[in-house]
Amino acid sequence: MAIRKILLCAVIAFLGSFSVFAKKNVQVVTYQPEFKLNNINKRLGYQLLDDGKIVFVFDSSRFGIKTPKRVFLEGSFNGWAKKNSSWELEKYKYSTWTYECNLEDVMVPGNSGFPEFKFYVIAEVEYEVRIVEATSIRKKDEIMEPTMPNPFPGFIMATNSLILLSTDNPSVVIENTKTAEKLKKLKQFNLENPADVATISNFRLVPGTSKLFRGYHPYKLSRPNYDTEAKRIFLVNKQLKDNGVKSIITLSGDESIDVKKEQISVYVSDIRQAGNQLFIKTSYNTVYYASNSREFGNMMADIIRFIDSHPGPYYVHCRLGTDRTGVVSANLAALCGASWEEIAADYQKTNEMGIKEFRDYRLLQYSFEKMLGKKISEIEDLQKEISDYYLREKFITQSELDSLLKNLK
Repeated sequence: MAIRKILLCAVIAFLGSFSVFAKKNVQVVTYQPEFKLNNINKRLGYQLLDDGKIVFVFDSSRFGIKTPKRVFLEGSFNGWAKKNSSWELEKYKYSTWTYECNLEDVMVPGNSGFPEFKFYVIAEVEYEVRIVEATSIRKKDEIMEPTMPNPFPGFIMATNSLILLSTDNPSVVIENTKTAEKLKKLKQFNLENPADVATISNFRLVPGTSKLFRGYHPYKLSRPNYDTEAKRIFLVNKQLKDNGVKSIITLSGDESIDVKKEQISVYVSDIRQAGNQLFIKTSYNTVYYASNSREFGNMMADIIRFIDSHPGPYYVHCRLGTDRTGVVSANLAALCGASWEEIAADYQKTNEMGIKEFRDYRLLQYSFEKMLGKKISEIEDLQKEISDYYLREKFITQSELDSLLKNLK
């Protein structure tokens, strides 16, 4: 009994210390008047400066790399460019390399909702070779994208290092990582429960509308090795039929099918044959990082005109129904009067699918703010703000907007 009591106290003490660490770990991120190496910035991989700069720090000894020849920075802020001379680190001293830039230049979120980065290293590595029974040592260049060793909890997700400011709470990342790493089995879903059906298929009504649904691809297998995949696609097609969907917007292009594994349902085939399926090929980078571009605006205009000229209800999807679908449906929701809170909450529901994917609402928020040129917190009427944008930039006309609202609401 005494031993059990001691063990229980030890567990409680550990959990308590972890909780305190999670809450206070924001203090790990400090600001310096000028850059000086220390164990914290080498472990974080960066240091914030008082003048609005950030210095990235690569310590080759921590990564176990003896002879780096060149070190580059890749991240959510440069399109994950792997060998861009504009983002090359310089040798600092000892085993460290650094790169300094304006903090605002890297404040572009990745899937975690925070700026993400990795070091791309070209290093000289020794290897053995035997020639005529004699062993000799040679050297060759190897390319590495190492994960930050022994990172602070909450400063890494999916092997990418995160840039957190002193006001950010890493415990949020810790909790989100649990969701990101979760793979749900089919037996974990109660398919008699409509809520579980909506979760597994990622199929649901878009906020602010009564005739627009969004979700997973109805025939392409994106996670063929998961035991949920066949049932997921079956349920997408069932819900298309049950909800009387008449027109489909496909954001991943007109992909061919693998006839041995994939099949287009009769219901979807009939929609295609009737000319009520719009195929658009867009990308992750376009919808999140180029939302203020003519390309994105013209794409949204094509979608709006398709809705205006085809029968509803409508279904919008890409592969997973996460990124392209998430941003497009969020724009349509905003045009139809949904609040930012409703839109952000709906966007995060996709994380519940349990396919080891995660997107934080901050990524969607970045897309909106880049397009509108102001912070979400500064916007009083999102519907008016986004409507004015599409009208002012002449992507659509007032009559096309009125028709959209009539068709979706």
